Amino acid sequence: MIAVMGPDVRWVGTESGYGRETEWSVVPLSTTFLDQIAQNSQQSITDGIFTPPGDMMEADLGSREKIKDAGGLIWYPSEVDVSIRPGWFYHEDQDSLVKRPEKLVDIYFNSVGRNSVLLLNLPPDKRGQIHENDVRSLQGMRNILDSTFSVNLAKNAIIKANPENPSSNPLTVLDDDNKTFWTTKPGVTTGILEFDFDSEKTFDCLMLQENFRNGQRVEEFVIEIWQNDGWEEIIKGTTIGYKRLMKFNEVKSDKVRLKIFSSRDNPEIATFGIYKQP
Repeated sequence: MIAVMGPDVRWVGTESGYGRETEWSVVPLSTTFLDQIAQNSQQSITDGIFTPPGDMMEADLGSREKIKDAGGLIWYPSEVDVSIRPGWFYHEDQDSLVKRPEKLVDIYFNSVGRNSVLLLNLPPDKRGQIHENDVRSLQGMRNILDSTFSVNLAKNAIIKANPENPSSNPLTVLDDDNKTFWTTKPGVTTGILEFDFDSEKTFDCLMLQENFRNGQRVEEFVIEIWQNDGWEEIIKGTTIGYKRLMKFNEVKSDKVRLKIFSSRDNPEIATFGIYKQP
């Protein structure tokens, strides 16, 4: 991939490791810019350097208001970057300042888990190797992620879809394959997936994925649990895209439901998962 602000990915705008709460992979382009891409292989006519379309660091890049008058659209995912150390190059006096595994996991949730690509900088030391402290933090991060996502507590749930679509099986959201998906009937842009478990589950983490191969659609959703003979909201969000990860206070319930309030076309949900963090 080409950095910074190359044709493959766009810089999110900070080096904190944290992406936007609402992140659209589709952003508007002017007709002029589309012509330039076609003629110059995404290079500027004057100096051969890729020129990004407008200000890519705004809080809102891809809302309906932003794209409604666009001359065209482009799939231009966000890249979130951060270093595992305070600096981007190796300094011996930073060996004790490597980000801890828990911090790296939080960055993962707020970058990859916000529909972005994560660039995590690992500076080689004077031996030309990754320092042991950096390796230890990476291994700890990997262990936490593996432990968190090893068991989808919704795996064997009975699923009810509303409205029903006879041509789309809601069980596909639990098959660990993001190429399969549940969707509503054409033209229906809201929907509910209700998950009924055989026993009470304890969880504090959510994963959602869209069938991004057909575009990014969901604009607003909420997660609810069955509590005290009624549905109770535990968390809400906007965009999903390739992946949405969300943490919340630990809850217990034998029923969970995903409510989609707004979508740019019929929503296509590829993955639903609830998990308990270690």
